[in-house]
Amino acid sequence: MKIGSFFTDFFRDIGNFFRSGTVLGVDIGTASVKCAELGVTQERLKLLNYGILESKEYLIHPNRAIQTSSLSISESDAAALLKAALLEMKPKAKIAVGSIPAFAAFTTVLDMPLLSKEETTKAVLFQAPQHIPLPIKEVALDWMKVDEFDTPERTRYQRIFLIAIPEAIIRSYKTIFRNAGLQLIALEVDGLALTRGLFPTGTPPALLIDLGAETTNMFVIEGQNVQYAGESDYGGIYLTQAIGRSLGITPMRAEELKRRKGLLKGGAESELSTLTLPYLDVILQEVSHVREVYERRYAKKVERIMLVGGAANLLGIEKYFSAETGLPAVSPNAFRGMEYDLRLEPVVRELQNELPVAIGLAKRYFA
Repeated sequence: MKIGSFFTDFFRDIGNFFRSGTVLGVDIGTASVKCAELGVTQERLKLLNYGILESKEYLIHPNRAIQTSSLSISESDAAALLKAALLEMKPKAKIAVGSIPAFAAFTTVLDMPLLSKEETTKAVLFQAPQHIPLPIKEVALDWMKVDEFDTPERTRYQRIFLIAIPEAIIRSYKTIFRNAGLQLIALEVDGLALTRGLFPTGTPPALLIDLGAETTNMFVIEGQNVQYAGESDYGGIYLTQAIGRSLGITPMRAEELKRRKGLLKGGAESELSTLTLPYLDVILQEVSHVREVYERRYAKKVERIMLVGGAANLLGIEKYFSAETGLPAVSPNAFRGMEYDLRLEPVVRELQNELPVAIGLAKRYFA
């Protein structure tokens, strides 16, 4: 088993990437596929094309989700949805960078003495089996140093963010992209792509909350590193189900009401906000836990929050999370430092929540 193999194995055909000049970032979620095609014009990154395709079937049949934390990815469904998205987009790029959801990877933070890169790799390999619930030969490992600190004994230590992805999941993603007619040149955990896409160098500690359909992932970001991560098994579908059950309406109608009204009060549908708040509060409990663990372990304070993901488009949710955490909310700016067609202005706010993973994936190869 080679550390970092799930990145390096893809670099053999990297020359094709430079010849093509464009690349697709592909974010396969629970019930959607989001793609961003990036290129370079006059030495600046530009969003050339994008596509977002959602499947509504999971609202009625949750077991038809493309993937969840308790359900392996459906290669056929994912490939079919990706092909349909590409058919609408008609991108020029045929090479792609794909994301793996945080719930499909094992992550942890290791504290160890400051060592050389080679010695750190050996130490990580030695400690990894204690933290990963699978045989080491069945996972691909990668690690990155995210912090340095002195112990009370004045010994210099380092913090290592360890990532392990089951090889079976990597094989599934290779199959999906191949069946969709794309050349997959790299895979990356979505939290790392979000960090690259949204946070500039020197960012003070921030809590990034990725509100998905089935799950919510949290990442504490400092600089351009993920310092700590957590997860809640609640996402946007639970809000939809709560509305549907309480009002006796179909999941499709409940989803429509949720998106239109959100957490805003007033009017005939003011009770919608009270139906969804209990589920948001469960997510907020895990947010608080992640924040507390980070602040205790790193002896630093989280200074702001940022919400992304499809459920982050819920009206009023940013204000609610800010009030409950006591932290200022910062809106995502996935288009930072990029050019894009000005005709997108009416939908830019929504795209800032929907596309940061796909944009962050593609940005990796223009760094």
